[in-house]
Amino acid sequence: MRAIVLTDDELRVIEKRFGPEVRQMGSWNSDGTFGYSSVSAMAVEKAAEGLEDPDLAIALSCLKDTPEGSRRFIELLETYGSALIGRIAAAYRECGVESMHGGMRAGTRS
Repeated sequence: MRAIVLTDDELRVIEKRFGPEVRQMGSWNSDGTFGYSSVSAMAVEKAAEGLEDPDLAIALSCLKDTPEGSRRFIELLETYGSALIGRIAAAYRECGVESMHGGMRAGTRS
């Protein structure tokens, strides 16, 4: 599965601004020292389709090709706010982590 990886510190920053729903965008992983959330690229793409915003579609296509994935993804969250966060969380819940395959490679882990 390809995912955008957000560290616990990054999540805290966006959670402070947008609330606890940001933690519903993907699965949480921790080794006891380092924690991160894996946000499915497919959930992000599905959420973007639902918003029907051509600028967002362009931004996502650019996100695929950048090594600065999590930073660029956070910028998208800052721009599109709660509407995008809510749709990502809903897409993640709807499809579940097991069915979220493929998608963009931005700050990704396979």
